[in-house]
Amino acid sequence: MTSRSNQEIKLLFERLPRTIVPTHYDVIIRPHLDTFKFNGDVTIHIQIKEPTDKVILYAIEIEVDHAKIKSNPNDEQQGKIDYDKEGERITVNFDKKLEKGDYQLLLKFVGEINNRMLGFYRTKYTVPDSDEVRYGASTQFEPADCRRAFPCWDEPNFKATFDITLITPKNLCAISNMPIKSENKYTDDKEWKVTKFERTPIMSTYLVAFVVGEYDYLETNDSNGVSMKVYTPVGKKEHGQFALDIAAKILPFYADYFNIKYPIAKADQIAIADFATSAMENWGLITYREMALLFDPKFSSMNARQPVDKCYPEFDIWTQFVADTFARFLVPDALKSSHPIEVPIGHPAEIDEIFDAISYAKGSSVIRMLHDYISDDAFRQGLHNYLTEYSYKNTVTDNLWSHLAKASGKPVNEVMSSWTLQMGYPLLIVTEEHKDKKRVLQITQQRFIADGSVDEEKLQWKIPITIFTKSNPKKITHQVLMDKPEITITLENIAEDE
Repeated sequence: MTSRSNQEIKLLFERLPRTIVPTHYDVIIRPHLDTFKFNGDVTIHIQIKEPTDKVILYAIEIEVDHAKIKSNPNDEQQGKIDYDKEGERITVNFDKKLEKGDYQLLLKFVGEINNRMLGFYRTKYTVPDSDEVRYGASTQFEPADCRRAFPCWDEPNFKATFDITLITPKNLCAISNMPIKSENKYTDDKEWKVTKFERTPIMSTYLVAFVVGEYDYLETNDSNGVSMKVYTPVGKKEHGQFALDIAAKILPFYADYFNIKYPIAKADQIAIADFATSAMENWGLITYREMALLFDPKFSSMNARQPVDKCYPEFDIWTQFVADTFARFLVPDALKSSHPIEVPIGHPAEIDEIFDAISYAKGSSVIRMLHDYISDDAFRQGLHNYLTEYSYKNTVTDNLWSHLAKASGKPVNEVMSSWTLQMGYPLLIVTEEHKDKKRVLQITQQRFIADGSVDEEKLQWKIPITIFTKSNPKKITHQVLMDKPEITITLENIAEDE
């Protein structure tokens, strides 16, 4: 038997219907790190918009052993579970039809704390000054792995609030998106504790996070009063100082830049021993690979810095952007097998395939191009308006372009669509002629393909072009939007050696 192709999967996959919508989750998780198992309860507040006798939601690699639904204490039904492993879903069937209205869906379940660095997974670390190996547990729910920790509507457009409760050994840290609301002894076992967290804002399931383990931490408040902690492995607390100092400066900067108050009472960061990516932007609890967050001050000194200052006395972060970010996507995007920044997604399994240098490095590069094209003031105002309108809501790319176009008065959608909806990038060929203090530039564009072949699709881009001169490299001489295959630019009063 052959496996299905991505195209076949895309055709078979259907998103969950909007006839049932979750509004709030009460989640209780108890991890057992000695057996790498966990058990949990979730009560999901839902709105049923059309009569039905079943509820479909996501769950994979967890076993739901009890399900019931109620609209009030006197109207309760037991449910029967059907599993769809390929679709990563369960269907809860009921004998009596559920009419339109508000309900609570209650599910009990058990699962495995896996070793694959997705969903709810185990983290392995060594005790300081010892060879003893211990385990903690962490989450990585992006892009679609919350369903491995508890049953849920695991699609970004199904937003809800979350009350998270962790039942853990009393000697371990229990951390989640929100500040701790209460911490009490677990009545069934005095060696365990129950940690309840404040309710989250409305958010998608992939932004939920919780961590259990042994950690040290440093803490401070930023200039706006937001609580900040950096959690580190035990014995490495000082390695988190640099990250804490930087975060305390960055968060107020962005709050000022976007003119939007940070919406959560805390902004924690934590170094995870086993982590698949560099970092994950969970609200209130950003998780990192250790090497991406921690900084050992023993390897930093003025003696080490001075030779660097002498070699690079006019260090400019934007020159590093060109080498570190811009150049990274040029090679893969010059291949015929490249893909656009924006790609239609069917099955969630396809999402990981497009998280690459093109989506990240090319994406940030074209945003920088856009910033220069419309000006910093228009960029800031457009982003403020966009973030204000769609805060806690779902949105699409065109909504962003629309706000930036309104703020700048420029055709942002037309320009950016040419960069985000088609693969590749243009090669500009410039010929020049100088006569009577005039410089005539003939500019043509064509797609650059690494093997030197001709672009049969004849792709074209809308390219913002800015021209400076040697004698005045900081003053813009000419700006134009190249919106056709070939343009001519005439520059007046230009010396021949410019």
